[in-house]
Amino acid sequence: MVDQKKRHDPPREPTEDRLTHMRWIVIPHILMSIRQAAQALELERQHGILAFVTVKVDATDTPAQRTLLGAYTQPIIAMGVLRCRYLLEFLGIKTTGAPPTLRAIDRRRNGDVGVEHFTSATGTRLSRVTPDGAASLFRAHVSTPRAWATVIEIANQRLAHPTDDYKLSGTSSLGTQLQTTFSTIPELVYVKFYDALGVERPKY
Repeated sequence: MVDQKKRHDPPREPTEDRLTHMRWIVIPHILMSIRQAAQALELERQHGILAFVTVKVDATDTPAQRTLLGAYTQPIIAMGVLRCRYLLEFLGIKTTGAPPTLRAIDRRRNGDVGVEHFTSATGTRLSRVTPDGAASLFRAHVSTPRAWATVIEIANQRLAHPTDDYKLSGTSSLGTQLQTTFSTIPELVYVKFYDALGVERPKY
């Protein structure tokens, strides 16, 4: 039997410590991961995933690792994909349908933390970002929303669990969508989160 009290409990609000940690530690770290993913993608473009790479630690002569470039770059790119999905969902955006399109999140699950839990320097609660509001920052790049939707589904399907990949139609050449997403998500977060808060943009 469903506990009637629990059904009507108000959504749990994150603590101020949690919000502060996300603002200054978690999200800047995620932005750094996306920058590293963009660099890994560029390495693959320049050299191919079958090139050999030697990883060395500063002040040592012995290589720490010698492997195929793809063995080094693919995990970094995969993490960048997951991080982009994380930030889009944090701002209020998810996907629907096949092929996937962007849609606004209508409600959070209890315990989720979103941009709307934060308060600006003027005391105003931030609002969730709509797909149109996000895309308006990149009007010169009309393919940006499609790239975001594709990357969310890469995270949802190819990385999170095994599926038949029908939403992406088995597409294997996704470099352009990845490049677009990695280059635009940091600016989106800067404008719709840090600028909206009225605080300094973190350096990453």
